[in-house]
Amino acid sequence: MGQAVALPFLTAGEIDELCAPLVQRQAQNRHLCQLLGLNSLPRRPDGLPLVGRKMAEDCLNRPGTKANAGTFNWSK
Repeated sequence: MGQAVALPFLTAGEIDELCAPLVQRQAQNRHLCQLLGLNSLPRRPDGLPLVGRKMAEDCLNRPGTKANAGTFNWSK
């Protein structure tokens, strides 16, 4: 059977899911820059931010990024 091929960039649906409830491309770009710790992201002509899959996975799966140090921990 066929194998699933991972695209090098996140799809529009994946970006929409990461940025929900934001729907405007510029707002999504700002949100992703903040989330990934970047100053800017390249964009497609339609305004969709170009986010590399490996970079996004590495940034979002870092250990210790789940809770902020200055917030209350409800699990204690």
